[in-house]
Amino acid sequence: MEKKGKIRQIRAVETRKRIVAAAKKLITENGFENVSIEDIAKEAEVSTGSFYTYFKKKEDIVEELNQQDFYRLAETVNEMADMELSERLKHYCCEFLSEIERVGIEICRQWIRNNITPIDMEISGEKTTKYVHDYLAMKSLLEEGIRRGELTADMPVAEMALFLNAQLYGLMVAWCMTDAAVVGSEKIDAFCALVVKPALMPYRKQETLQSEDGDEKNSI
Repeated sequence: MEKKGKIRQIRAVETRKRIVAAAKKLITENGFENVSIEDIAKEAEVSTGSFYTYFKKKEDIVEELNQQDFYRLAETVNEMADMELSERLKHYCCEFLSEIERVGIEICRQWIRNNITPIDMEISGEKTTKYVHDYLAMKSLLEEGIRRGELTADMPVAEMALFLNAQLYGLMVAWCMTDAAVVGSEKIDAFCALVVKPALMPYRKQETLQSEDGDEKNSI
């Protein structure tokens, strides 16, 4: 009996994966509005009823795609003990945008539509919204910089997290609005040099700046 239960669980996981993969393929090829639940079910080789077993509506697929490995990004970056603050922030910003780009522009456009009006979601077992999650993620990176002694304690963490996040969202929207002519992940070096570094400079501790400058010279 226990073995049959495990087999059912494995099959359920596989079915869910097929539905998500089918949705991603169709939405990427045709656009969100041009894909129906019936289309997704047919592509995944499941019944329409099976789709509703795993997802209440088509928009839920977009959130599912957005959550794959994405929501632990800040936590993962904060665990990088061998990286300086500037490297950690650069890595976070690059992965933030790259993950969105990997999902595809049509899915990103629909994700933006979904989240313009805040919707409640559950991330890591907690009720939140996408905006609040991203804001707290950026805030945690800055707080980790203070904890490590890389930033001064008087830095306005809340405002800085808000502004840096807004800039990342701007690059994401620009990618969608230019039909991928502007690729945010390819602008990260300029973003860090022109936006992040000047914004943080008044709150950087001198010894950490000297350490980072030395690392940059040694890498040339």
